[in-house]
Order: sequence, then structure tokens, then C-alpha cells
Amino acid sequence: MITENNIDNLYRIVSNLSWKDFKQANPKPKMNSKGETNYKPYFLSDETQEAQRFYSMSIRTNVTREQEEQIKIYLLKIKLSQPELLKQTNGNYEQWKRVRTA
Repeated sequence: MITENNIDNLYRIVSNLSWKDFKQANPKPKMNSKGETNYKPYFLSDETQEAQRFYSMSIRTNVTREQEEQIKIYLLKIKLSQPELLKQTNGNYEQWKRVRTA
């Protein structure tokens, strides 16, 4: 069984990786004459898509034992190699948490 803590960790990982992809595409966004910021379109990296796949796998109700093991291995790999991805940097995290539990 996937714990709520692991689901939260996967959400944080996806959020941080997505933000990293956005910042890479838009390092210094510029304002146009109307005072609006022009952001460049961006794509999610393979690493972010992998994390997103594991997150979507974890929130399903019927997770198989094999999928559960894959998720745990992925989380362990992230905890050992990139622990900074587990920190909450998304300002909307608490709002997401309340909506998800309701």
C-alpha cells in the first residue's frame, strides 16, 4: 500500500521538477509594453514525465504489488540522489492538500 507520505513526496518531486523545467525555459521573463510578462512555452523533461507517471500510478486505488515496488524504488533513488526535490517549494501545496482530502 502506498502511504499518504509517499504520495505527498511524489507530488513535491513533480512540482519541483516542473518548476525547474519552467525556469530553464524562462530564466529572465521580460515585460511587454502592456505590462504583461511574456513567458516562453516549455516542455516537461523526461525526468519530470517519469515522476509524473509514478505519481499518477500511486493515486490509483488498485495499485499492484509490482507497481508499488517500482514506486518505492523510485522514491528511494530520489531520496539518496536528489533530496532537495522532497522539499516543499510550491506555495499552493496546502491548498492542493485540502482539496485532495475533501
